[in-house]
Amino acid sequence: MAISSGFPFTSITLPFSPSFLLQSSPLKLLTVPSTTFSSQTQARKFYEESYQLRVFYSSRLQYRFSRRHSFHSDDQDGECSFDGAAFLFNNRDYHRCHDFLEALWNKAEEPRRTLIHGILQCAVGFHHLFNKNHRGAMMELGEGLCKLRKMNFESGPFHQFEQEIAAVLDFIYQTQIELAACSDDYCLTMDGSERSYQLLGGFAAGKHLYGLENDQNDVLYIVFCPEESYIDREAAKVKVPTLHATEEHLMACTCG
Repeated sequence: MAISSGFPFTSITLPFSPSFLLQSSPLKLLTVPSTTFSSQTQARKFYEESYQLRVFYSSRLQYRFSRRHSFHSDDQDGECSFDGAAFLFNNRDYHRCHDFLEALWNKAEEPRRTLIHGILQCAVGFHHLFNKNHRGAMMELGEGLCKLRKMNFESGPFHQFEQEIAAVLDFIYQTQIELAACSDDYCLTMDGSERSYQLLGGFAAGKHLYGLENDQNDVLYIVFCPEESYIDREAAKVKVPTLHATEEHLMACTCG
């Protein structure tokens, strides 16, 4: 709520750390010369309101700091391990998986830093996908896949994971194209360019397009099942990627 008056006040910004500035607007406090108030009652009321605002915003920042401090304490206790992140990913807890991987990424060195970042972006991509942000899913999975390919894996669990991510990304591309209402000379093959993204408009944001189902072997698949389906055939599907890599695989990674 803006404060409007004829008082010649100035504003100052508290020097919080960048991490706080990313989460909220900078906190501004008002400094008002005491001579501008017509009475002590008016001055006391103003400073009481100012104090209440300071308490409110300080409590918000303290809460955020406490959460971050608690999170990093858990990390120091060894709870944010790569094995834990893989477990969360494979159980589709992509939000917590992101938190684990972020903690590992913050203290990792290359080339493992790039690898962890790639997996982290894949986790974010799936979080977007199942929350109906299809454009965000494609962007994050695409960037994550680029980082995985940068590692030049030729075999092993990370290579398998890379291939499964590539299959999901292609699946999303193709189903988005299939869904788009356009003429033959308007729809173009998705090539990763900004123009190809623009052709798909809003990417059916907010619409339920993808579900999950198990096959007879209990393998989990992502299934293309739009709410207003016009497709008279078996639903397209792709296997949900599984991260079989362990802490040992990560530590053995020296490629770059």
